[in-house]
This record gives sequence, C-alpha cells and structure tokens, in this order.
Amino acid sequence: MHAQKFSTVLLGTALLALGLNGCASTSETKATPSEASTTPLPATATAEAAVVPAADALNKQLWEAAQAGNTDTIRSLLAQGANPSTATASGETALHAAVASGVLPAVMQLVSNGAVISATTATGWTPLHHAARFGRADIANYLIQQGADPKALTTGTPAKTPVQMALDQGDLRTARILGY
Repeated sequence: MHAQKFSTVLLGTALLALGLNGCASTSETKATPSEASTTPLPATATAEAAVVPAADALNKQLWEAAQAGNTDTIRSLLAQGANPSTATASGETALHAAVASGVLPAVMQLVSNGAVISATTATGWTPLHHAARFGRADIANYLIQQGADPKALTTGTPAKTPVQMALDQGDLRTARILGY
C-alpha cells in the first residue's frame, strides 16, 4: 500500500517535471509553482494530485492527435476526459490543429464534443482562418454550417478575414464557400 502511494506521487511529480511544452487546457487554472510547492497535500489527496497531471497529459495527447488528424485517438482521449478546447500557450486549439491537418472527421469529432469554433489564437486566427489558409474547402463549409464567422479579422497588419486568406492562396473554391 505504501509503495503504491509512493509510485502515485512519483508519477505525478514526473509528469509535472515533463510539463506540456506549451499545451494547456483553456478552461482550467493552474497553481503557480510557489503555490504548488508550499501547499501540503493531505494524505487522502495523493491520488487526486496525480489526476491533474494526467488530465494535462491527456490534453497534450489530444492536441497532438488533432494535429495528426487521428480521429480514433481523438475519440478515445475525449472519452477519457480530455478537454476538446485544449490549446497551446499561443491559443492554438486542438480544433485549429485538426483543421490544419485537413481531416474533416477529426474536426467534426472535436466540434461535436464541445470545441469552441470561434476560438482565436494570440494573433486572432480562428479555425476558419486555418481552413482558408490551408485550402480546406470541405472543413470551411462545415465550420460555416456550425456558425463560424467568415468576417472574423486577424489582429495582424493587415488584418484579414478568412475570405482574404483564401484569395491570398488563389483558392477561389474556399473563398466562394466563405461568401466571396
């Protein structure tokens, strides 16, 4: 029993040490390192402490699965409790990554599980901007049907809409889907 508690604490510490390389849940707050190191855990909280890093690991795996367009892994991780709106430090969500991968079923899986279709990166890119930039006409069409805003502007100079991004790529098909 004592060895099991020790291994749970060791696992939790190892996962904290590894970190998420910039990937974190958009809906969860984290304790600062000073809070984490100065707040003692009661003996009964040992197993709960290991759950937090496990959730972060699930979210990182979800983002990576979305980036690879791996629908089966996305489905599995969401069933295990991964946050469908998990994002990197720059605000790129798993949905942004899935859109860039070009795998419509992966995008649909995330959206049907609550991913925010209007999520923006630090530079104002929405998943629809990614669809336009990467020529994902089928995904752009799906996101529009789900309520994505084709007039959303990036924060760069010049600020651009998804339609402008599609036109920059010479992608008239996606631009027309977006309302051009």
